[in-house]
Amino acid sequence: MLAKIGVEVAAMRILVLALCVAFLAFGEEPMALGGGGFMAGLLFLDLSELNTYLVQNGFAGLPSPLVLSGGGGMGGLLGGSRVGGAGFGGETQSVLNEKRASLSLGAGGFLTEQALFSRTTLAFALGFMIGGGDAELLLVFREPSSFEDALTSPVCTRLRRGFFLLVPYLSAEVFLLDWAFLKVNVGFFFTLGGPWEADGVSVSGPPASFHAPLLQLFFHLGGVLPLEEEGG
Repeated sequence: MLAKIGVEVAAMRILVLALCVAFLAFGEEPMALGGGGFMAGLLFLDLSELNTYLVQNGFAGLPSPLVLSGGGGMGGLLGGSRVGGAGFGGETQSVLNEKRASLSLGAGGFLTEQALFSRTTLAFALGFMIGGGDAELLLVFREPSSFEDALTSPVCTRLRRGFFLLVPYLSAEVFLLDWAFLKVNVGFFFTLGGPWEADGVSVSGPPASFHAPLLQLFFHLGGVLPLEEEGG
């Protein structure tokens, strides 16, 4: 799953680079903005309903928030519109005796932004990310005593579900150097998807959705470029 997201992010960065070139060639604003790099974040999932079921069946509850990692890129006008893409994922897990539960989540998509305030050292923007992702819930009931035991008596259950994604967010950008800047996104993670599935069979269960507040910190290699310097 995360490998697939990595490929999507690489394709998005190529698209962003092409769009940056187009903006540099045809933009009317005096400053262009572009960059790409690494992301770390927190997704504050409400796992209380799922944890109730886990505890009732001898598992420890899953901690929240999920710690996210990933990357992305964007480009456009410092004081206008920007486009780009990002992909990220994270995992939370719990262990109680031989029982182990883990919930992993990955998502990616395209984003668009509109600047609200901009200076050469600081900028604010309103953005939306549209995409999709999937989640996996792994439940390990016991440790196998041997390889034959693992084959004849399965010890775990794996559930998966996919979802569509919409993330509205507010962004603050701090330009540290001519070639690097920090970007902080504060938003909300909205999902729309079906039930859990086990080997293609629907298995209804919590959580009903993965709606949650989202905090992201990007370190971008790139920056602000005066368009008039590219006139030649």
